[in-house]
Amino acid sequence: MVMKMLSERTERILKIIIDEYVWHALPIGSEAILQKYDLGVSPATIRNEVARLEKEGYVLRRHISGGGVPSDKGYRYYIEYLVHRMDVPVDEQRMISHLFHQVESELEEWTRLTASLLARMVQSLALVTFPKAVSSRFGRVELVSLQESLATLVLLMQEARLRQQLISFDREVSQEDLLAAARELNDLLKGLTWSQILAYKGEFTALAGEVKRIVVDIMVEEDAANYEEPYIEGLRNMITQPEFAASKDMIGIVDVIENKGTLRALLPGSVPWDGVQVVIGGENREDALKGCSMVMTLYGIPGEVKGALGIIGPTRMPYERAISAVNYLSSIMSNLVSEIYTGRQ
Repeated sequence: MVMKMLSERTERILKIIIDEYVWHALPIGSEAILQKYDLGVSPATIRNEVARLEKEGYVLRRHISGGGVPSDKGYRYYIEYLVHRMDVPVDEQRMISHLFHQVESELEEWTRLTASLLARMVQSLALVTFPKAVSSRFGRVELVSLQESLATLVLLMQEARLRQQLISFDREVSQEDLLAAARELNDLLKGLTWSQILAYKGEFTALAGEVKRIVVDIMVEEDAANYEEPYIEGLRNMITQPEFAASKDMIGIVDVIENKGTLRALLPGSVPWDGVQVVIGGENREDALKGCSMVMTLYGIPGEVKGALGIIGPTRMPYERAISAVNYLSSIMSNLVSEIYTGRQ
């Protein structure tokens, strides 16, 4: 987003208003800024700068006599121009490294731990999806007869993803026929993506060709979902925030969070591998989250396997802390995923 640049003095006052509101959840007025910060300018200048920020939509005043609070536009300017890269403190890095060495060497345990750590570090709600292959590959298929023209198809993809589906035929099909079709497909398709299967020029028997088309449909559906369902930690952190503690808005937020399918649909699809995406307030696609911000990034191996992790909290979020925590834990998860997938090759 391209925004008009503010003067250095105006930026400093905007940053003061945002920092004060983030940490104290209270609006701050011109007089309080004057008393608390030595800006080397007159009280009238500070009042004029705050009035300008209010007029241009960076700051909102909820009451005529009250102080200002940041708007979504103010937060966006803050994110684009005023947030500085901050590393996770070294002692905290050591603690996190120790915790990862304490849990079992399994991706599921690491994913859960990452969600728990993120929630604790930023005191917001954290979500982490299990890593998913960008393009699933055929592992093997099994076909089990249930009735004369009905069978169960079990498809195992190389990424340890298993899908089952009932399939019906317009004729009687024996278990022997099903076994032969499964052997044929397992011999010819192992390691192929659905697009490679479609491009395969070899001949198939009628039954194997029929099952192949169903397999492709399953794999296309699997790849269409960008992310697995997320692990979620820290809902209590959200509920206890001043903005939501006594707000009916929290009901809608909880509904979105508990519906993991909806939450998964909100995850970014275009985040660069080396960047963090921050979605602020009204930028959210889901109406219930208009009072929230999301700080998200990807982890994994570019072009091969990816997961997403991030924070959901009020727009009054410690963005520098959130961005540094998300960045750091994504680098850890990327390294772990890389070690596992390299070891499998």
